[in-house]
Amino acid sequence: MNNIHFLKTPTMPKPQWHAPWKLFRVISGHLGWVRSIAVEPGNQWFVTGAGDRTIKIWDLASGKLKLSLTGHISTVRGVAVSTRSPYLFSCGEDKQVKCWDLEYNKVIRHYHGHLSAVYDLDLHQTIDVLVTCSRDATARVWDIRSKANVHTLSGHTNTVATVRCQAAEPQIITGSHDSTIRLWDLIAGKTRATLTNHKKSVRALALHPRQYVTSSYVVNGDAYVAPKFVIFCYLVVVNDRVDRLAHFICAF
Repeated sequence: MNNIHFLKTPTMPKPQWHAPWKLFRVISGHLGWVRSIAVEPGNQWFVTGAGDRTIKIWDLASGKLKLSLTGHISTVRGVAVSTRSPYLFSCGEDKQVKCWDLEYNKVIRHYHGHLSAVYDLDLHQTIDVLVTCSRDATARVWDIRSKANVHTLSGHTNTVATVRCQAAEPQIITGSHDSTIRLWDLIAGKTRATLTNHKKSVRALALHPRQYVTSSYVVNGDAYVAPKFVIFCYLVVVNDRVDRLAHFICAF
């Protein structure tokens, strides 16, 4: 395994004062917990997945419902919008991973392989690769077009709850209920390094949009700050714990 040496944390700009945040709008429509959210690249609409087994697409400016998609038979745990094609990807507790063609609003591909609930997914920014993670303690790398399972990333000893992709190395990062974060070599499908600073389940990861940094949070809300891993993120808190890290609205 290659060794990764973390350098001194880069100096971050001092946050600027702003007026207190105020609630802008409450958007209702789901009949179960909203488990996932993603904003499309053009900032015209966003998509949510929920415990009511539906995926809903909303107008970002007005908050009005544009479309509901049905097909999952259990909670929808992850959604992602492609920047390279008119595709939406979803995963859920029914072990299913789906590719939706938004020009026709129908499923065009299924990705089969996980043995338990699929908790999260992410798309690579520059190649046609989808990565999913599951309660079966694995993450899987898929060729989007052929549906081939390119790699099964094994090494975690408990549920893999979150996954993120980036163009730079490490191209895949996973967080698990085994309290570790793993950095993966996409070409070889092997672990490059394992971060062990957390003491509880890692539930969410977020990548800085411009710099080579990421952040992670665990079930009790503790934050891990390590060299090259810096935290300036907005949190969604449910029942006194961090339920999801809203990486799409990070403020740096």
